[in-house]
Amino acid sequence: MNAPAILLCGGRATRLASVAPNLPKILVPVAGRPFLEWQLDWLARGGVRRIHLAAGHLAHLLAQWLRVRAGLAPDVSLDPWQAVPVPLHPSGSATHDAPTVLLVSMSVEPRPLDTGGGTRFAASGLSAPYFLVVNGDSFLPHLRVQALDDTLASPSNPWMAMAVTQIPDATRFGTVEIREHRVVGFLEKGRAGPGWINAGVYAIRREALDSLPADSPLSLERDVFPAWAAAKQILAVPVEPPLYDIGTPEGWKELEAAMKA
Repeated sequence: MNAPAILLCGGRATRLASVAPNLPKILVPVAGRPFLEWQLDWLARGGVRRIHLAAGHLAHLLAQWLRVRAGLAPDVSLDPWQAVPVPLHPSGSATHDAPTVLLVSMSVEPRPLDTGGGTRFAASGLSAPYFLVVNGDSFLPHLRVQALDDTLASPSNPWMAMAVTQIPDATRFGTVEIREHRVVGFLEKGRAGPGWINAGVYAIRREALDSLPADSPLSLERDVFPAWAAAKQILAVPVEPPLYDIGTPEGWKELEAAMKA
């Protein structure tokens, strides 16, 4: 995997207040470990070696986690975008080509910028032609990360690739319209029956992110993706379910049970 991964960690875990009221969502414990550590293991198995934490709400706790995992003293200053080596759990990198150490950096958005503004701000300090972008509450165990990387390997391909997965009843989700392997639109929640949904993992070209206004709050899902879909600039990459989303207590319980099984 050539692209660095940006993990979106800036949001408030308002719906998870009953589970962990004083933690950023990505540090909520799942089966005895912070959710972030499960994500790192998963991405490492996909060949990712460089991770950037796009932090916001309760960023000081994320910085504290990073110092501990990197073996740094509690008073060491973490410079924005400066990567430090973070060893993975011995059981985390189970494939022969997965790294046992990741290079991890973080930045803190100057004000709440939502998913689009936060992604653009994080990418501004990284040197890469495109990025893997992962929601801080998404876990898609069957995703072949290289499949997203491959879609952007050719300069003639669109601005981004979106992992999508099909579920038997999409009533609670907004669904994705796909034609000829491209995302062409998004439908609101409430439509019963099976459907394709956005899985919260993307590969996005730098020039596409650079086209967004700097330091402005923007939602990828509401403000950015519909326009890019209308321009036929989003490739759909189907991934087998399940998709775990720890953004709600129900989703957290589902992943907790799966990890303990």
